[in-house]
Amino acid sequence: MTASGNITAQEMMAMEHALLLAGQGVRGANPLVGAVLLDDDGGMVATGAHFGAGTDHAEVAALKNAALHGVDPAGCTMVVTLEPCNHTGRTGPCTEAILAAGISRVVYAASDPNPEAAGGASRLAENGIDVAGGLLADAATELNRRWLDAVRTRRPFVTVKVAQSLDAQSAAADGSSQWITGPHAR
Repeated sequence: MTASGNITAQEMMAMEHALLLAGQGVRGANPLVGAVLLDDDGGMVATGAHFGAGTDHAEVAALKNAALHGVDPAGCTMVVTLEPCNHTGRTGPCTEAILAAGISRVVYAASDPNPEAAGGASRLAENGIDVAGGLLADAATELNRRWLDAVRTRRPFVTVKVAQSLDAQSAAADGSSQWITGPHAR
């Protein structure tokens, strides 16, 4: 699905805000995701973000925040940085939470490349929800570059930090040196 010409200014601003929320998440085995709930007038009524494995996904967090503020999400638009998931892992599928809440429109930035979780946009559209994808997709893709690479290559993103001497060695060839870092680093 691609973003169509019917994207509103409020949805654009909501996506920018969702990307900021997503950036506050925890980097790791899960993507950084933010969600914003808009009412019929385009006003922001709730937000959510994903903060790591086992925690509520951004969509569910936004729906819970709406409930905390007495907002009925039925008929609202959900703007989210990643296509809602369509599988059960540590948490239930976001698609089911969106359907149960009565959301009428979902605008997402990037498609989910994870074969286990993908298909959320199709599931929502098949159930009568207006779905648009691709809004600020480049920004969402850059935000999740590490996670996306790991999913697509089926290899973890790894950062290695190595202490080495000025001559690019990590130890003396004769085994005499024991530490090249200071006590604080050890």
